[in-house]
Amino acid sequence: METTDQKEPEKLGEYLVSKNLITQEQLEHALALTKESRMRLGRTLVELKYITGRQLMESLLERLRTSDLGKRKKLGEVLVSSGVISEGKLLHALEVQQDRKQRIGEVLINLGYVTKDQITDALATKLQLNLVLCDDYVLDDKIKRLVPKEMAKKYSVFPIGIKNGRLVLAMADPLDSNALDEISFYTRLRISPVISYDWSIEIAIDKNYQDTDEYDSRDGEHMFDVLEAELKFDKDLQFGEKEKGEPTSVDVESLYLKSNAPKIVKLVAMLITDAAQKRASDIHIEPREKYVQVRFRIDGELQNIFKYQREMHESVVSRIKIISQLDITNRRTSQDGDASVSIKGRKIDLRISTLPLIHGEKAVIRLLDQSKGIVPLQELEMPSYISDAIIRMFRLPQGMFIVTGPTGSGKTTTLYACLNHLRSDTRNVISIEDPVEYKLEGISQTAVNEAVGRSFASILRSVLRQDPDVVMVGEIRDLETAEIAIKAALTGHLVLTTLHTNNTVATIVRLIDIGIPPYLVASSVTGILSQRLVRRICKHCKVESDVSDEIKSFLSDFGVDNIQKFYRGEGCPKCMNTGYLDRMAVYEYLSISRMLKIALSRKTDEQELLATARTEGLKLLYEDALNKVRAGLTTIEEVMSKVPFEYSLREI
Repeated sequence: METTDQKEPEKLGEYLVSKNLITQEQLEHALALTKESRMRLGRTLVELKYITGRQLMESLLERLRTSDLGKRKKLGEVLVSSGVISEGKLLHALEVQQDRKQRIGEVLINLGYVTKDQITDALATKLQLNLVLCDDYVLDDKIKRLVPKEMAKKYSVFPIGIKNGRLVLAMADPLDSNALDEISFYTRLRISPVISYDWSIEIAIDKNYQDTDEYDSRDGEHMFDVLEAELKFDKDLQFGEKEKGEPTSVDVESLYLKSNAPKIVKLVAMLITDAAQKRASDIHIEPREKYVQVRFRIDGELQNIFKYQREMHESVVSRIKIISQLDITNRRTSQDGDASVSIKGRKIDLRISTLPLIHGEKAVIRLLDQSKGIVPLQELEMPSYISDAIIRMFRLPQGMFIVTGPTGSGKTTTLYACLNHLRSDTRNVISIEDPVEYKLEGISQTAVNEAVGRSFASILRSVLRQDPDVVMVGEIRDLETAEIAIKAALTGHLVLTTLHTNNTVATIVRLIDIGIPPYLVASSVTGILSQRLVRRICKHCKVESDVSDEIKSFLSDFGVDNIQKFYRGEGCPKCMNTGYLDRMAVYEYLSISRMLKIALSRKTDEQELLATARTEGLKLLYEDALNKVRAGLTTIEEVMSKVPFEYSLREI
């Protein structure tokens, strides 16, 4: 503790009087004016012409050198003694500083006398701190959670690690007491500062905090305080919502007011923005007993993102309903709606669904990025023998092309790529969809609406009276739709459609099972494409790996024993530590050849059809998948979890 008789630093006015530069009366007069005008004393003395500006600056410099304040070498003196600036430039900067609320280092930089790096070097000498380069550091998740990205950006700091119970913190400005106090309070750790260049800190933050946010955590267990947090979102995000009528009841008015509170509006906007940035296809907002869990579906897998308080959930769901024009008073039945947003010029359509649960309403938002929806057929990464066969088939005047696979296997993307390939000024192309996901110029698109009797079958009947050349039927769900589609394919139209089956041969059997005669299947269907989506290994953390004996034995049972190397992703910030980044499709294509038509006429079963198809050159779905494993594009574990291994190569 300091003693009471310790000498206090001499004040500026007293120092000037002691040096006979001003009188006591002049000092008292200037102090009185300073209280009224709130100007600095030095500036007041200069304006009263009691002292010149140069005399003031020289006095300030001399006082810093000789008084107790100057016992520790000042930043300006370090720069002068090291030859970075002259004493005259320092005096000029000190003079300018009187009119600005800036540190001397900032003034010198603004005047162009020094660079930021020179200030950093001088501060390291002045404060006797270690100077480090941060851009090569790789942080673990524990340290990243200690100091969130937003805090690191705000104060230009980078957490290097923990040593002797202290957080070693690289700082561009180690004199920033606010940063030290806030980070120490937030982390509950004492800080050991080191100094670094601001550009080095910025590189390290971007490298280590890639695809993370202030509320993000590896396991999604972080409880996000909606009321207290400073919510960050893209200010360019705009909702394309329509105006609705005024609410009539008190309860409805209350819900509108709560759901339009700034924090709720920002939270919903932040969710959508962050999901778009993370390439999420769906947002799941799930009420639990004590909290609400938010999850994103990224590359086909759900990932926990964060939690927020239960008491905020009703307002959040109401806000989502407002932007999608749903009834905010209806919480007992499921509702479906849509909306659109624009993020920095990217238009994203939203498909919104609510479902009443025991703890409240669950909301799921599907994101359809219009800028990424249409992929050229040549960019679907099909094996060349498949893409070439499909393009040859599209040159035929009529027939049916069927894309098969479970929900979420990329069928819609493939169909849109085909439509994009087929559209031209000489063709009338019409699509029947449920719903219309992406808008294609030059194609007539219509949506199914079962509530008003607009089913696939009823719309297809109307479409066939519109003189179409190409018809896309979103899905064959029943015998009626299948019969109309088959007849369309037999009467001069090219029909594209989808069916939920496991493989290409099973599609033929399914059509026969629902009531289509085998001879009509043989006459109308020209090609069948089966597909699945598998995750791609992250190229930023890809390494060679071993596989277990069980996997090798499994592959051997299916006649696969020629894969020499396996790869996996170790996990990095780019892929959110999953080891996977983006997805790709694997394919199986069956062309209905003459031999298959003969086999169909004999009413053969699936196994016999498969044997015939193999003699015609059919390659199974998992064969294409394993080729991508050999190429190091995906992992064997991912293929085994997503692709059916139904037939052994030794058996067919």
